[in-house]
Amino acid sequence: MNVLLWGRAEYERHLPEFPEPLRAEVRVVHALGETAPLEEADVVVVPSRQPVRREHIPRLRRAKLVLTTTSGFDHVDVVGLQAAGIACARLPLARRDAVVQTALGMLLSLNRRFGPLQEPAARGHWDRSELPVYNPTLLGTVGVVGVGVIGSVMAAQLEHLGARVLRCDPLLRDSLPLDEVVRLADAITLHCELTDENEGFFDEKRIAAMRPGAVLVNTARGRLVDTNAALAAVSTRRLAGLGIDVFPTEPPPDFARFVGAGCIVTPHAAGWHPGLDAAIAEGIVRAVSAVHAGLPVPYALGVGPPSARGS
Repeated sequence: MNVLLWGRAEYERHLPEFPEPLRAEVRVVHALGETAPLEEADVVVVPSRQPVRREHIPRLRRAKLVLTTTSGFDHVDVVGLQAAGIACARLPLARRDAVVQTALGMLLSLNRRFGPLQEPAARGHWDRSELPVYNPTLLGTVGVVGVGVIGSVMAAQLEHLGARVLRCDPLLRDSLPLDEVVRLADAITLHCELTDENEGFFDEKRIAAMRPGAVLVNTARGRLVDTNAALAAVSTRRLAGLGIDVFPTEPPPDFARFVGAGCIVTPHAAGWHPGLDAAIAEGIVRAVSAVHAGLPVPYALGVGPPSARGS
């Protein structure tokens, strides 16, 4: 069995170590660019920066599986691959807890106004009249948009902290409509995949419909949010805060505009943690082992309802 590691992220230094019974039967090849030997691969493994597009599919003559080492998968033509009889899967567990912790940290910091509280402290002003207004409860009502592998854990953690959680995901039987979540929530955190239908769905109009003083956090995909509209809403204090780990273009050319008390910005690092490369390698081993044994691959991708579907 030939496993092609096509492209590699900077942090992926840990090569998969297959168990003894499988080791002799698996040949691992690492390649970059369009000259990668796609024709010879039984399993193709890609990071987010290596797209698998429609034009690549005819070259995947032997492939049984395309595996992305990420949670999101908008860089993979899942529909085209499945039409060609090639399975697709992802590794959401590798980053799940780190993303949840990052998003939760952003929500807590923004909701409790840690940024604005630093300003008077930096000036040596300790007047209680200068304290910013914030919600009377720790988190208030939080909308979780996309309740998949990551969003479901996020919702559970928020409830443990006493938040009222509004879940929005078309795959949920009891999902609330997105516009209702936007209208009711004190804070919204995005954990959905990117699709043609939801690209830019948090635009100027939807952001304006959020509650005055609400907080918006995006650790999912950059093109879900009109970042200019979100920043403008923070500047006018329509929104109390913006937490953003992902941008439509990375790095954003106007990054300095987002640095301030009303924003928390991280460089697409929400899912990073010291054990990430090892977790990815373990996920690759599990997926390849399943293909070899003729078993279902964990976290296989299917074609389901779009929009706020959880990643």
